[in-house]
Amino acid sequence: MRTLLLLTICIIFIAVPVFGEYESPLSLYRDNYFITGDDSDQTKFQLSLKYSIFYPSRLGIFAAYTQKSWWKTHDKSSPFYESNYQPEAFVRFESKNNMLGNLNLGIIDYIQVAPIYHCSNGQEGIDNRSMNTYYGEIQLSIGKVYNIGAAGKVFGYYNTAKENKDIDNYIGHYEADCFFKLKSASTFFLDKEELHVRFGGYGEDNTKGWYCIEASVRLVTSIIQPRLFIQYYNGYGEWLVNYNQKEESLRVGLSFN
Repeated sequence: MRTLLLLTICIIFIAVPVFGEYESPLSLYRDNYFITGDDSDQTKFQLSLKYSIFYPSRLGIFAAYTQKSWWKTHDKSSPFYESNYQPEAFVRFESKNNMLGNLNLGIIDYIQVAPIYHCSNGQEGIDNRSMNTYYGEIQLSIGKVYNIGAAGKVFGYYNTAKENKDIDNYIGHYEADCFFKLKSASTFFLDKEELHVRFGGYGEDNTKGWYCIEASVRLVTSIIQPRLFIQYYNGYGEWLVNYNQKEESLRVGLSFN
């Protein structure tokens, strides 16, 4: 319940400044969603926020926090059975919104470098999972209304917990996202449909890895736009505690980006 309360407060905190003159240094980061599946897949949600360290400025230095949680809402006691906590710090250089006179990078949307990214599940004993990594990420796209693009991330490991010391064999050293977005030609807030195909992993023996297909459809025309969100995941590493077990899940719900 504390996590759900935090999610509600953060969404309100971000949304309220939209209606006034004040622009908050806190904003949404990765996908924010609440989705559910059958009795096996149950419910999953993600909260992701970033904070501009030097604000207002165009330095692009951020601290961010992302949390994924899995919730057995179909069970009578409705326990949370796994949460993955992901704080990070990064520098992002965005096209047309940067320290170099808002330099236009052409088809490059942004370049992002994170010297520290941590991921752990907060458990103890044999279920403990954690890792400290660093990464570089770049996104390219073309088209203002019919937007087609791809993002790639390459990462390395500072260290991992002994309970998941072989995690690189399952999630590897890279991630990629190929996407299509249908946007509004005239109104900034009214982005429409999106389709993403994400994949990664494939360690030393090239037999592991994962892929994920996500689609979102706009439900209402307003500044705060919940979207119908569908996610299919197949492979390893969806959640830390079972990183070395192959998972398959299909969930449907709402996203709030």
